Amino acid sequence: MLWQKVPVSCRQMLLLETLGVKMSFLESIPSHLQLPVAVTCYWIRCSEPKVKLHQLKALLLMIVSGELQRITNDPDPAVLCAEDDSIAYNEFLKWKEKKLQKKDFDLDAAHSFCQWQCCLQMGLYLNQLLCTPLSEPDLSRLYSGTLVHRLYQELKSTPSVENLFSLSPKMTQLYQALLNTVESTVSPDFFQKMTKTKSESCKKKKASSKKKKTRGAIPETQHLCNINRFASLGVDD
Repeated sequence: MLWQKVPVSCRQMLLLETLGVKMSFLESIPSHLQLPVAVTCYWIRCSEPKVKLHQLKALLLMIVSGELQRITNDPDPAVLCAEDDSIAYNEFLKWKEKKLQKKDFDLDAAHSFCQWQCCLQMGLYLNQLLCTPLSEPDLSRLYSGTLVHRLYQELKSTPSVENLFSLSPKMTQLYQALLNTVESTVSPDFFQKMTKTKSESCKKKKASSKKKKTRGAIPETQHLCNINRFASLGVDD
């Protein structure tokens, strides 16, 4: 193929420039997770509606769970599994088995996670077109819709779920590296700004609704016989 004649560094640069990420940002990330993380950075910046912080954290925790499963169950004898990792994985399995109270399906979150999957698919296609300048991730352990939605719902009500893998120093370090890398590609107030905007929008709607009610209200002291039902139409004439 034509692209095989192009140096790997050039193909890698083209891929990452398309996703809007610098290789220096990905140096702390394991090579097989660099492509999903680069895609996540692109998703955060370009998604509409904007990605919520809990959605990002749920997605990254899901990726960490797949990595924990890989190093715990990998038959490769060269891959050593620390005792802390085994304990953390068993605790994670116990957490998954717990029955939670059923909650309404969050369509906004579903839409956002679907956008991430689409971004990942296009990222994989481009990576393959360029003859894989970045390692391909194990898709079977990378994404679980059921898991990411559960993590998102629990993070909203129980923020401590973010410490789900705290028994494994390696997984805790990986989660922080993933989170820091993605957050470094947006402004420090990216998520706060979004929350503030949403809050201001709600206040404006309430104020507008209250104003309409006030303008259309008829004084209670006015005698019923003298009420002009069309008077409110000429208030701002």
